[in-house]
Amino acid sequence: MLMILMPLLSLPLLHNPWFISSSFLLMSFPMILSSITNPYPWALTMSSLFSMDLMSSSLIMLTLWITSLMILASYKIKHSQNLPKNFVTLCLLLSTLLILTFASSNLFLFYIFFESSLIPILILILAWGYQPERLQASMYLMMYTLTASLPMLVMIFLIYLKNNHLSFLIMLWAAPLPNMLNNWWLILIMAFLVKMPMFSLHLWLPKAHVEAPVAGSMILAGVLLKLGTYGLMRMSLIFVQMNKQFSSIITPLALWGAVITSLVCIRQTDLKSLIAYSSIGHMGILLAGILSSTEWGWQGAMTMMIAHGLSSSALFLLANSTYELTHTRSIFLTKGMIIILPSLTLWWFIATAANMAAPPSINLLSEILLITATLSQTSFLAIFLAILSFLTAAYSLFLFAATQHGSTTPTSISLPPLNSSFFLNSSLHLIPIFLLILKPEMICNWL
Repeated sequence: MLMILMPLLSLPLLHNPWFISSSFLLMSFPMILSSITNPYPWALTMSSLFSMDLMSSSLIMLTLWITSLMILASYKIKHSQNLPKNFVTLCLLLSTLLILTFASSNLFLFYIFFESSLIPILILILAWGYQPERLQASMYLMMYTLTASLPMLVMIFLIYLKNNHLSFLIMLWAAPLPNMLNNWWLILIMAFLVKMPMFSLHLWLPKAHVEAPVAGSMILAGVLLKLGTYGLMRMSLIFVQMNKQFSSIITPLALWGAVITSLVCIRQTDLKSLIAYSSIGHMGILLAGILSSTEWGWQGAMTMMIAHGLSSSALFLLANSTYELTHTRSIFLTKGMIIILPSLTLWWFIATAANMAAPPSINLLSEILLITATLSQTSFLAIFLAILSFLTAAYSLFLFAATQHGSTTPTSISLPPLNSSFFLNSSLHLIPIFLLILKPEMICNWL
């Protein structure tokens, strides 16, 4: 519990975000140790309501890591005196709620913290967003999430009436409504599918990403999207047979949606919008892996959650750094950065290479596991997977080539130098992606 309460104990030192960032990084090391030394299910049980296994401790570690980096990336809020103490307080609150969500071993408690994490990200978008459209983006976020989560709350009550408990530590669960042709399972997981988000339930995501500040985009892509996959995997461990009922419907829709959003990425002109749509494509293949109900699929999903959390957050950081230099997010107006800032181009190359699952990144391992698990259902899905792999590489190369190469504009010749914290932030994002491949069982061998 001390790790959960540590962010709140740091509140008197809010005037120094650098201290907060350092403290979060230091706090992540006990999580790393617990991930390595506790390879058994629910090895660390803090109480009847809070427990951790390898899956939850890995995501708590990711939460602490991304939170520290999003505070580090928001140095301009402190320099411009745009309510820096309120901003850091909100980041700490959001991080605490996410940690409590991943550490919950009670389904109702998980639901409360799952929904509570929506409030800080909503305030982040409204208070520190860029455009007037942030009101519309916040409305989309609220309506999509709440519409799907209220039926889930009803299902949780019905599950309790049937089982007389909601504890994840007790693996004996009975289906709440066996006479409903298993439609209760779709109602239960709909909130998770919206949070991921699955294609056709994703319209809130590009709007939220484009309007959010860099910290909001980083925590959205890095951790908040993982709430849906974590909830789906946790419930799938309890009701093991249920995914097979809907995999033949949801898996083709998820993969076809990933292909469509990849085509949308190639036609995008906005940097942040392109990266946001790429997340929907990655979540599509992740969902297909979970619904395969195989060990490789669930291990690949866990690996993809960590890999995508780091690489997507790094891409949003780079997009924000480019925006702060050029004052535009248009790909067509951001040209020739390799001539002006070759060090920035190096980080763009590493991030886009990780995004397209180039070796030796952890993204490659996750895609190999997920593709193998998806093909175990039916070989017909190979068509979608082949197109998706090609398009992922295509839009990643397009993103890199369109922004870094080409002729420079007269206004881009006199760009200011990069901030020194940018190099630290980029390193802490991208180096773990290539180091984790040396010991991947730290995150993927959680079953």
